[in-house]
Amino acid sequence: MAWVLFDYGGVVSQWPSEEELESLAAVAGASVAKFSDAYWQRRAAFDRAELDAVRYWQQVGLILGRTADYDDADIDRLVRLDTDSWLHLEPGTVELIAELNAAGHRLALLSNAPEVIATAITELPVAMYFEHLIFSARVGAAKPERACYEAALAILKATADQVIFLDDRTDNLTAAAAMGMRTVRFADSNQARGELATLLVRDLQ
Repeated sequence: MAWVLFDYGGVVSQWPSEEELESLAAVAGASVAKFSDAYWQRRAAFDRAELDAVRYWQQVGLILGRTADYDDADIDRLVRLDTDSWLHLEPGTVELIAELNAAGHRLALLSNAPEVIATAITELPVAMYFEHLIFSARVGAAKPERACYEAALAILKATADQVIFLDDRTDNLTAAAAMGMRTVRFADSNQARGELATLLVRDLQ
């Protein structure tokens, strides 16, 4: 039986809203455009747990040209706002996950996420549908790095051809396909449901 491996951000969850980015940028002391650039520059290191939350946000501040570090209250607000911004779920995807679980399919999650966000995701009700919750911060590698997929396969005790991987990012899907996984580029839950149905039926033939 194939594993169905879900990405999180942009698939299970919605992307942060413009209003949430504005709130983060205001605390960071920058425009949304400048904040967004600084936010992503060191995000991979944060996702891989090479930086903790304090060092990550201080580096964001350096990129923004701040002359003084964020204080503890600033860091707490940035961490809280950032974490909350990734916890808005896509109802259609949650419904799809519940359907797959009810049909007896093996489900897992593979997400680039720092530890603070990984912990929050594990506490969401949708987490109960997944046999494994695999996060970049806990395996020390992030998609689309090969080591991230190798770690996931080791945790699943599966070969690449036993995994169907859903993600909204082409680079992550390309890397997974190069490993031998079957892939579905997620656009919406109805499209993903149709493509998954075709792949899962083929497994039974």
